[in-house]
Amino acid sequence: MLRIVLLLLGCMLLLFQQYIIPLNSSTQFIIFLSGILLLGVPHGAADLLVATKNANSSKKLFSKFRFLAVYVSRLFAFAAILWFFPLAGNLLFILFAAYHFGETDLYQFKTNTLSGKAFVISYGLLILSVILLHHFEDVKPLFQLFSAGTENSLFINWLDAHRYHIISVSGILFFTTTFIYFLQNSDTVSNDKGQFLIRFAVILLILFNLPMLLGFTFYFVVWHSVLSLNNIINYLRKDNSFKQNIIMREIVLYSVLAIGGIAMFGFAGFMFINSNAIVGYLFLGLAVLTAPHMQIMHDMYNSLRKIKTAEN
Repeated sequence: MLRIVLLLLGCMLLLFQQYIIPLNSSTQFIIFLSGILLLGVPHGAADLLVATKNANSSKKLFSKFRFLAVYVSRLFAFAAILWFFPLAGNLLFILFAAYHFGETDLYQFKTNTLSGKAFVISYGLLILSVILLHHFEDVKPLFQLFSAGTENSLFINWLDAHRYHIISVSGILFFTTTFIYFLQNSDTVSNDKGQFLIRFAVILLILFNLPMLLGFTFYFVVWHSVLSLNNIINYLRKDNSFKQNIIMREIVLYSVLAIGGIAMFGFAGFMFINSNAIVGYLFLGLAVLTAPHMQIMHDMYNSLRKIKTAEN
């Protein structure tokens, strides 16, 4: 039901943008920034509680200090990769984000097999290719904000020239892996595949026709973050592991800390000089935060699949 509501919101946003009053770039930026602060960052702010629950579910000892040390180490390690090897770091981020998006949207499927993982990552890659490459004229200036963008201008221009070839390859890869996955799991996905394909077609339609910033806001904030928060809260409340007020307190606390850290780093780097710089910097911040966050969510979804299997 939640997915239907979110898709309806996306369709309403698309109709409003296309046929009623198109939102100007300033309004799109305000919606994007508000969504990131209110939902985008908070959806990763419960990582400590989720990691605690993952450890308890696996009957492993959990150390808060060790968790935070590893978490922060991963943040700095990925930030260093992006700093010293920006091209490789951005490509790695795309793969991380694709897998994370795919796993969140497809967690109801059994994706622990090789074909399942290919299904997951091809799903995310197609989503990202439509958001970023179809609207590459809006993405390209963000690269040019950083010295690495200028240094890798040949590669960026190559992406621009071949973007629709890459989207086509992503589409072929997705439909191939989906066909193979459904063929190998025909007995377990027969009730879900029709609804899934319809939902996915609607998502692609929305993302293809919305401007890049609105499309990213719809997918990352309205779709991904809301679904993630819903899954996280249901997971944490399962078996009365954590009370609602504790979950909300942790989400608010770590959201404030994350936003404060991003703000301090941004002001130190003079990145908040205009809306384009803020968007570029927030994308960079999300890239750094994705590295430790996706591993915790991966463990959570593995646990959810095990619980579902045991209940069946």
